[in-house]
Amino acid sequence: MSGVIKRLNTVCAKSYLRMRNLKENFKTRIIENVDAMGTIEVIMIIAVLVALALIFRNFIGNLASKIFNKIQEKTDTAIDDL
Repeated sequence: MSGVIKRLNTVCAKSYLRMRNLKENFKTRIIENVDAMGTIEVIMIIAVLVALALIFRNFIGNLASKIFNKIQEKTDTAIDDL
């Protein structure tokens, strides 16, 4: 009878160790995996920036045109002064 109990204890101990290893692997792969979360965050930030660019497309285009026109005027003035 004691042989059966020893065998049962061995099986229980091995099962416990397997479950503990599975728990540690899960924790390492899912919870402590910072790289995957960083990738998701970057993708979300890019998506928000693209959405904002699409919403304010006309405003951004007009602003860029104004800036380039001012640059052109100042370079023309600088060249004329030479």
